[in-house]
Amino acid sequence: MAEEPGLADVVAEDLGEDEDDSGGETEEEMMTRIRQNLLMRGLKPKPTECRPPLLSSMDLAGVATYIRSGRCQNIIVMCGAGISVSAGIPDFRSPGTGLYDNLQKYDLPSPQSIFELSYFRERPDAFYRLAKELWPDNYAPTPTHHFIKLLHTKGLLKRCFSQNIDSLESAAGVPKDLVVAAHGNFDGCTCIENGDRVPLEEMRRAVQVGKDGEGGWLALAQKYGGLVKPDIVFFGEQLPERFFMLMQHDFPQCDLLIVMGTSLKVHPFASLTSRVADDVPRLLINREVVGGSDPMLEALGLQTPGAFDFSDTNYRDACYLGDCDAAVRELAQLLGWLPELEAAVSRPLTAVQPTLSALCSPQVVPAPINLPAMPSTMQQAAAPPSPQNAPTSVTHPSCSTAAADGFTMLDGKASPA
Repeated sequence: MAEEPGLADVVAEDLGEDEDDSGGETEEEMMTRIRQNLLMRGLKPKPTECRPPLLSSMDLAGVATYIRSGRCQNIIVMCGAGISVSAGIPDFRSPGTGLYDNLQKYDLPSPQSIFELSYFRERPDAFYRLAKELWPDNYAPTPTHHFIKLLHTKGLLKRCFSQNIDSLESAAGVPKDLVVAAHGNFDGCTCIENGDRVPLEEMRRAVQVGKDGEGGWLALAQKYGGLVKPDIVFFGEQLPERFFMLMQHDFPQCDLLIVMGTSLKVHPFASLTSRVADDVPRLLINREVVGGSDPMLEALGLQTPGAFDFSDTNYRDACYLGDCDAAVRELAQLLGWLPELEAAVSRPLTAVQPTLSALCSPQVVPAPINLPAMPSTMQQAAAPPSPQNAPTSVTHPSCSTAAADGFTMLDGKASPA
């Protein structure tokens, strides 16, 4: 599966053709030709008339009324790093607090090198040290994770498609078969040289011990014939087959799409918003409006497939601008579920696996070492752009994007966004 070419690429291609055979084409004629080419690629004209609204209001109250009506039984949740920020897990790109802004201690050639297979083979200690900090045992689910579980408890959750690697949806009690980890997670681990599966407990202990010592990651590599890493998707690796299978299976059945805490900049994940039918309501909860139509398409009178529409022609897209946890609490209150949500948030988690500290005592992690570099077909990562996602808190229904996803797709493989 390949990333679709961006609008700028298509326009540049058309302009290049124009230089060869336009024969004095006027600007108006050129724009008409580009528009026709885009229509042939499957894009649709932007609607000029508003369809009858699917929600009583394009806010949380309207969504709550729709849920209470009993007309939706197959809710799909799409979520990103923004739903885990309140747990203490940094997103990728928030200035000052994001993961990419706080990796100086690892002395990386670029921030995203820590998620590159070639760099992992050369200096594995950097990733293992980061994995020790990010290991899911160190964090508890947020109210948003518990709200997703509440949707399941009410029999309304079809699936949760998550960009996160923290497995906090499962920690909150969402059954694992209802969670699709688009970028993998720490639930399993594999030797990168031979594909052999490695017991998770051994990997967890190796991360805690570090390079040297009994059960450390160097001993683990020697035992299994190569370096071992959690099953999270590094740049250049294939996304899980389950993501593509359930993407095709679930979205035609969806009757309400809830998108939370994601920048919607990562494909193919971002394109999932276009896979629900035109008569399915959608709710965006984020710190800023994301997933809108491309301005160039707007100028051509076209609409981006699956784009959220908060203009005068909006008939189905509700939006909440603000904090994800605040949004789900308000929605739960409107649904009459708030006592259940707060009870779940305050309830101590039942430990399903030992924590890192319980497995072995902390040890000082040595400085990174150099191992012989091995060939890699990965594309060299570029420095990620800094998003404008400063937190805002707004009572008006709109969205909240604490998310900053670190992956885009090239030929079905992960690359830096």
